[in-house]
Amino acid sequence: MTLHWFLVVFIQILHSVHSGNVSEIKNKQNVESILDYHSMPALSELDDFDLCLKNPEALYCIVDMVLMEDDTPLYQFIKNFSSLSYKNYMHSKLHRGVCASQNCGLNTTYANQTDTTENELKRCFNSSIHEGYGLQVESLSVRYCKTQNDYVPPDLLDYIVGVLLLAVLLVNFGCSAYVYLFPDEKENCNRYLMAFCVQRNWKALKYGGSADGGIFKCFQALRFYTMVMILGLHSMIFIGYGYTANPEFIEKSYDDFFKSLLFNARVIVQIFFVMGGFLMAYKMLEYAETHRFTLKTVPMALINRWFRLIPAVLVVMGLAMTWVPHMGSGPMWDAVVKRERDLCRKNWWQLVILMPNLFPFEHLCLPQAWYLGTDTQLFLMTLVIMLVIWRWPRSGVPVLSVVMAISLLIPFLQSYFMKLLPIRVSIFPESIRDIFGYNDTFYHAYVSAQGNWAGYHLGVLTAYFYRKAQNQNWDLGNSFLMRLLFIASVPIALGTVLMGWDLHHREASVFESAIFNALNQNFFALAMCVFFIGYFFRCNKIYVSAVEWGPLQPLGRMSYCAMLLHATILRTYGGQMRRSFYATDYTAIMLYAGIVSTTYLFALPLYLFVEAPACQLQKLLLGPKRRIQQKEDLNANQVKPGISNVSVSTVSTHI
Repeated sequence: MTLHWFLVVFIQILHSVHSGNVSEIKNKQNVESILDYHSMPALSELDDFDLCLKNPEALYCIVDMVLMEDDTPLYQFIKNFSSLSYKNYMHSKLHRGVCASQNCGLNTTYANQTDTTENELKRCFNSSIHEGYGLQVESLSVRYCKTQNDYVPPDLLDYIVGVLLLAVLLVNFGCSAYVYLFPDEKENCNRYLMAFCVQRNWKALKYGGSADGGIFKCFQALRFYTMVMILGLHSMIFIGYGYTANPEFIEKSYDDFFKSLLFNARVIVQIFFVMGGFLMAYKMLEYAETHRFTLKTVPMALINRWFRLIPAVLVVMGLAMTWVPHMGSGPMWDAVVKRERDLCRKNWWQLVILMPNLFPFEHLCLPQAWYLGTDTQLFLMTLVIMLVIWRWPRSGVPVLSVVMAISLLIPFLQSYFMKLLPIRVSIFPESIRDIFGYNDTFYHAYVSAQGNWAGYHLGVLTAYFYRKAQNQNWDLGNSFLMRLLFIASVPIALGTVLMGWDLHHREASVFESAIFNALNQNFFALAMCVFFIGYFFRCNKIYVSAVEWGPLQPLGRMSYCAMLLHATILRTYGGQMRRSFYATDYTAIMLYAGIVSTTYLFALPLYLFVEAPACQLQKLLLGPKRRIQQKEDLNANQVKPGISNVSVSTVSTHI
């Protein structure tokens, strides 16, 4: 009998244990089933900056923290969600702007970024996150802390740059006033002072010069279109980098047809490279009958190019490292505006030598100016190639063909052996957070000279083909095939933007990545080359009208200034935001429209007061030397068919 009751009790215990385990498993499954995106801690948050700092003893800190890995269902959900890194943020890395005095009991004595400050903030966040989500903080780093008395007065460099900029403005206004008050004497006015006449530069902006007319009229419109698309991409990057209240807006954008176009709109920068290669090669070929091309031309061309590009760069860089940081404040001001100030004061020389793309991208002053470095290096490489062709004219087609093959092979081999990602995938959320730092794909495949060489060289080949068509009087305007290719060039260019649509949802093989990096943006460049040829022969009235519309011409002339300014404008806008930005389609469009309008509004005075005078001064300084050189070339009677000695001012390839 005793054994019987023992068996009954034992069976009941087993049943209870089994029921408990089943219940526990079901509860765990139920917990996992109800977890969703909003179950995770907010990726980023900003406490009210102004409200916090009303107290003299208040402390506002920007911190980044990493959650401790554990076996809880919530953390496993975070881990699985973040594993799709090509389109999702790392939600185990949190970013906060916290009023430490109000929420964590800290005061101004903790303003310095010491271990004590980090430990206190870690303790504070560990408590709140564990209480709210059952998670713990593994590590925490403080970017900086702000107090009410953080104002930094202007220093000596600020005043020096301010005086120089004021002098430029006074010269512009003085010359303009002289011409306005004494219009009859403007013909006798010093030509160097006339370069600073705003009325004259305004007229040049509206109507252009001889270089802006004729067959190259479309280039100004394409510069504007390209710059507008780049601003759209950078507006999305701004939302992705900033403290956005709903980061899912960015994460879902990779699945949205129209927004995904923006993330691969980086291929449109190939228009700049194609135009640069075309203009340089075409002008040299055009003047081949009257100019001599020697080895001395290479350094002279680079010096000429430097004088053409550097004035606007120096002004924008000078403002970024001096007065712009004094123009506002905010929780992210130090992270985006003051950071640029510090980088420019440290790495200004990288821009001065026009080689910024050779250095780590996350440490660049005016990182948007990487294009100038890449274009300058391609300019130099093409000068050498043109010198070879001029020296041995019969080598033209073989040399250009070999260079084309090499320019395609290098990106393929580089991507394959370095195991780079497809360029499209390199613009993923966490990389945007790091300002593309430590992103080998972005550095080696996107901003490098070798990564853009093929597009630039396609422009050279297009110039070679078009010059031959002119010399042999080819009537391509009546060619059905040319008309068809011209019409198809725009859809094909748009199609290249769609290439790799699925790469944000799967992992590409090394070979596939190499093929993509070697061909994607170069298909776009090839489509633009076909577009140029079709435009030159007027193969379609609609396309021709779209790039010859009058208002686009002055906007295109301001695109170089807009390129230099737009990132600083985005930084100041983001730095002064007091609360997290809530992104919707409407707010994104309004941000985009505002950035485009503001950029070109500020680009106007930069063009009138700096860019246009610099262009005029360059012509005055180098014009006589060029005429003497032309005379010497003719007297030498050593001209060969092929390449000419033409100054950089004639073949300027800047935006």
